[in-house]
Parts: sequence; C-alpha cells; structure tokens
Amino acid sequence: MRKSAIVLMASAISVLAIPSAYAYDDIRSDWRHIQRDRARLHADQARLRDERSELRAAERRENWALRHGRFFQAWRAERLERREAADVRALERKVYRDRVDLAHDRADLRRDVRGW
Repeated sequence: MRKSAIVLMASAISVLAIPSAYAYDDIRSDWRHIQRDRARLHADQARLRDERSELRAAERRENWALRHGRFFQAWRAERLERREAADVRALERKVYRDRVDLAHDRADLRRDVRGW
C-alpha cells in the first residue's frame, strides 16, 4: 500500500511538472521575443531619425534652389524630397508594427507568467 502511494505520488508530480516545464519554455521564448522586438524597435527608431534628417536636408536644398532661381535643381530636390518622405512614412509604419509586436509579446509574457 505504501509503495503504491509513493508511485502514485511520483506519477502525479511528474504529470504536474510537464505543463510547468512547457510554461517555462513559453516564458523564455516570450522573453527572447521581447528582447528581439526592443532591439528592432531601437534600430528602426535610429533609422527613422536619420531618414527624417535626410528629409529636412532635402527640403532645405529645395528651398535654397527656389530662392536662388535654380529651378532644375529645385525639381530634382523635390523628387528627392518625395522619395525621402516615402522612406520616412515606411519607417513610421515599421516602428508602429514593432511597437504592436512588442505589446503582443509583453501580453503573452504576462499571460504565461500568470498561468505558470
């Protein structure tokens, strides 16, 4: 009787340990995802700052060319400004997606920690 109780208890402990081991793996993977998303967000924000400075430089070039009557240069600067503005909009969308991914991963981590 005593031996069967020990075996029953050991099997119950091992059965209960399996979900917690999976939860620990989920928590660890969520943590890695959060770290990856934070690094990606930081890099994208730095790229966005660079693109915005390039956009401001293109706007200054266009304004300078217009003030000095250099219309062909102004036209080329306007085209460059449009491309830079498109790059800025694309990076803003990417930063937004990174923030959403980070929020989802943080929510997953909270849910996994609560369920662990």
